[in-house]
Amino acid sequence: MNTIRIFALLLSTITVTTVSGQEIMSLMQCRQRAIATNDNLKIAGLQLEQAREQKSAARTLRLPSLAAGGTAIYQDKDFEMELTLPTVKPNPVTGELEPNIMIHPVTGEPVIGPDGNPVFNMYAWLPLNVNLSGAYQVGLSLQQPLYTGGKIDAGNRMAEVGVEMASRNIELHKNNTLLEADNAYWTFVSLSEKVKLAAQAVAMLEELVAKVQNTHEAGFAQRNDLMKATVELNKARLNLQRAHNGYELSRMDLCRITGLSPETQIVASDTVIETAAPVMSGPARANAINRPEYKLLEKNIALQDQNIRMARADFLPVAGVQASYNHIGGIEFSGTEFDNTSLNVMASVKIPLFHWGEGMRKIRSAQIEKQIKEAELSRINQLLQLEAEQAGMSLLLAWERIRMNENALEQASENLRLSRDNYEVGTETMSEFLIAQTQWQQAYSELIDAKAEFRKMETAWKKVNGTLSE
Repeated sequence: MNTIRIFALLLSTITVTTVSGQEIMSLMQCRQRAIATNDNLKIAGLQLEQAREQKSAARTLRLPSLAAGGTAIYQDKDFEMELTLPTVKPNPVTGELEPNIMIHPVTGEPVIGPDGNPVFNMYAWLPLNVNLSGAYQVGLSLQQPLYTGGKIDAGNRMAEVGVEMASRNIELHKNNTLLEADNAYWTFVSLSEKVKLAAQAVAMLEELVAKVQNTHEAGFAQRNDLMKATVELNKARLNLQRAHNGYELSRMDLCRITGLSPETQIVASDTVIETAAPVMSGPARANAINRPEYKLLEKNIALQDQNIRMARADFLPVAGVQASYNHIGGIEFSGTEFDNTSLNVMASVKIPLFHWGEGMRKIRSAQIEKQIKEAELSRINQLLQLEAEQAGMSLLLAWERIRMNENALEQASENLRLSRDNYEVGTETMSEFLIAQTQWQQAYSELIDAKAEFRKMETAWKKVNGTLSE
């Protein structure tokens, strides 16, 4: 099979859009697919949902809580005991009951027994049997906190901060996903262009070899020129294979990021990397605070404020009320069943008085933790500003590189044209002509790299300024 037809078939896997299993993809579609399939974003979304549920749960702590409970007892043996109880008698004057104490007939004083206690005229004997084999207790209780030292309010605020942090975390993962998707997409596009360039170089050298072969057979060209052209053709074919291998690796990586099957043949709609001069509004540092990394650290400090309130609340008074409605039954006292139903209302107050300075030290520890977070925020802010400045400089340098490579390609193209003309009229050697062609291919390849790098730097610039999600 003719070599040109072989490489034309090779390129058909890139340029033909009607083959089964192919996916035509733009940059926007690449981003959308990456966001929809990224596992980190899915986890961050679940964490946001979890934070919202925790926030809703924290709000209920202010409300009264109602609980039902019950207890049942089975005991195979009864409680049995005998009680000897002193008796009382009515006072003949007042009619009130008074102890039936034995009075000494001579002294008129109460008779004292050996144990030092008065002796009664009469004692009552009471056999007691308690049966708990079927005892039970059921009831409802209602509890309402009145004051918890600010712990409930702090918990609610912490839950709100948790929701805000989870939202920022989603934004952070989204930016990272977009950056990864953009880099993979522009790498794929650049390698697609390089495969086409390598195939074009092969076709040019095949044409050259065919001409030199005919000229050599006619006796107008040296065999050495034919050998030089053939060697360069073999190199070009090897470069084409290498370019295609890189293209396949970038295609599979793009499939991974976008959630497609590794066998999917992707066709990028951006077959030529178009670039425009960068628009950089304002200093980079002015937008560093818009980054989710910075906002997450800010929320972390807000979380520490609530930790301080929590530590303080542990050593403040706590007050609450409780109402309960209980029924007790199934108890027998000496064959008589006992039951009771009652409504109880209780109020409680707990006031910490002395803990050897534990509260003060815990509060101070929480305050120091906040100072640590503030110092971390200041340090990270400086790093974010530096990163933004570097990204801005890299973007400008990438743009300058494009301009320089465009000029270099223009000069290399003109040099190749002149070299071809000079070679055809015999005023230039084959080596010089092949060098001119190699320089043209190298300049074209570097321009492709420069344009792809510019698009990646453009994405990085937007990320460090907090505008990538927009």
